[in-house]
Amino acid sequence: MEISGLVYLIIIVTIIDLPYGKANNYCKIKCLKGGVHTACKYGSLKPNCGNKVVVSYGLTKQEKQDILKEHNDFRQKIARGLETRGNPGPQPPAKNMKNLVWNDELAYVAQVWANQCQYGHDTCRDVAKYQVGQNVALTGSTAAKYDDPVKLVKMWEDEVKDYNPKKKFSGNDFLKTGHYTQMVWANTKEVGCGSIKYIQEKWHKHYLVCNYGPSGNFMNEELYQTK
Repeated sequence: MEISGLVYLIIIVTIIDLPYGKANNYCKIKCLKGGVHTACKYGSLKPNCGNKVVVSYGLTKQEKQDILKEHNDFRQKIARGLETRGNPGPQPPAKNMKNLVWNDELAYVAQVWANQCQYGHDTCRDVAKYQVGQNVALTGSTAAKYDDPVKLVKMWEDEVKDYNPKKKFSGNDFLKTGHYTQMVWANTKEVGCGSIKYIQEKWHKHYLVCNYGPSGNFMNEELYQTK
């Protein structure tokens, strides 16, 4: 569906189960990469999408549960040595891969960033207790429909096809497989995500941001301990 003319009909925003903001003073947090913290710079959950038409933002409780389950199902698939894909495959089993738990503070900061409708990684998203990693995904369709968030998570999983398990993590891996490696980084314990759906020109877009703590993707480190 294209939007043209002078009148925009889609003006209703659906806000469902938005994560709460912590009392932390994010403006005092100093990230290793520098920059102003996302939750300080933008300061609220109000979308800031310019001329894009916001359809909805936030995740339902069911969507949060589905996203978390998808992460943990995939981590356990890796842990059991059942992932046959890779370059080369299969991926070796892990002995220290634990299930992630949902963290509302990570979800809050992720939602603040998603609500800017700027595809890509923000600069400073750390919280008081640890550094924070991030995965982002964006899909679009000219039809008036939006992909389920689990489908976007599966896009990150599919990067495993390019991952060489015989090497430690490097900058070269980040470009092709950085979302996958963050998903299965064994020392990461928590995840929280934010989502926004909007229309840009004729495209119906779904933008998903997931923040992870403690962060993964450290140079020259192993994703997990192999059995």
